[in-house]
Amino acid sequence: MASPLLLFGASIRAATLSARRANLHPWGADLFLDADLQVAATSFQRISDYSEFLAISERGPPGPWMYTGALENRPGLVKEIARNRPLWGNTAEVLRQARSPLTVFNILNEADIPCPRVNPTSPAGSIRWLRKPKAGAGGKGITWYAGQNLSRRHYLQEYIEGESCAAVFVANQGRASLLGVTRQVVGQTWLHAGPFQYCGSIGPLTLDPSREQAWLRLGNALAAGFQLHGLFGVDCIVRDQVPWPVEVNPRYTASVEVLELAGGMSALLQHERVFEGADPALTTHHSPLTTHHSGIIGKAILFARAPLIFPNDGPWRQSLSPQNDPWIMSAFADIPQAGQPIAPGQPVLSLFARADTIAGCVNQLQTIAADLDRLLFPS
Repeated sequence: MASPLLLFGASIRAATLSARRANLHPWGADLFLDADLQVAATSFQRISDYSEFLAISERGPPGPWMYTGALENRPGLVKEIARNRPLWGNTAEVLRQARSPLTVFNILNEADIPCPRVNPTSPAGSIRWLRKPKAGAGGKGITWYAGQNLSRRHYLQEYIEGESCAAVFVANQGRASLLGVTRQVVGQTWLHAGPFQYCGSIGPLTLDPSREQAWLRLGNALAAGFQLHGLFGVDCIVRDQVPWPVEVNPRYTASVEVLELAGGMSALLQHERVFEGADPALTTHHSPLTTHHSGIIGKAILFARAPLIFPNDGPWRQSLSPQNDPWIMSAFADIPQAGQPIAPGQPVLSLFARADTIAGCVNQLQTIAADLDRLLFPS
């Protein structure tokens, strides 16, 4: 029988399917309880406030728990839940350090790894700066710095020109294994996203040995510097084939499912081995990063450009049909309940595509998004 794993986060749909790919039995709660999550598994709840996770964890079935997006900014809550059951993830103390932009900069600077400067004493000059929330997620709230006063909730980070990418690693005993790198879809108007907002992932990217080593060097420096354990992600800007890290996410990330579906590897199986004390050698990457897998997988998030009551019928209906194979890629995911109100700027749903190239995948996603846009926002 599959082992139970409790999942908590803003959205746990992707992690639920990842857990099933690792032959685990997922159980948990999030803010959305999307229609396809209810089809994919049972025993899930919807919450309205993150504080509810603690009570749910106390009455859940025995077993470990794992957090997804948003909880990395709530180390106090992570610490409370971890008192009740084993945590498959980084502790509250690690989160406080790894989510500190200045600490990340200092660790990487000491390791002689390129990293954008943060919190300058005098931000004037030729350098362009971004004003970023300290407890941000998905690029929301990021703006250009134009001399405005900074609150304690914000910091400045040097703007790096280049391509937005993200890596997924699994860490064990101060070392990191690279599971893959994806290109991030950021701030796209065809998805109605904000200027710096995350709105998708495409990959895996093919890496030659020198670029793979650059990513591994970065992952190892972070794994050792923060004593990370299990899955973690790093958002980077790639300039001249060098990754410049702009954010560390010490948890399961949105691009994990893209790498799993494209490469046929279970990231959560690697994650489980770390916390179950398996041989560290088992956690090394086992999908060749320099070869072509089963095509390129793309995931994009469509945001609402106007108030919307989500309709009952549409092309997403087929993705709500019960199917037991978590390795089959659905055309749509994160599907709201029919009749659910969605405010402008909020995510509507996710769409997927498979192609032979990155460009071909982008074209397919744009076509699907345009069709959805005409259906959902006809005027």
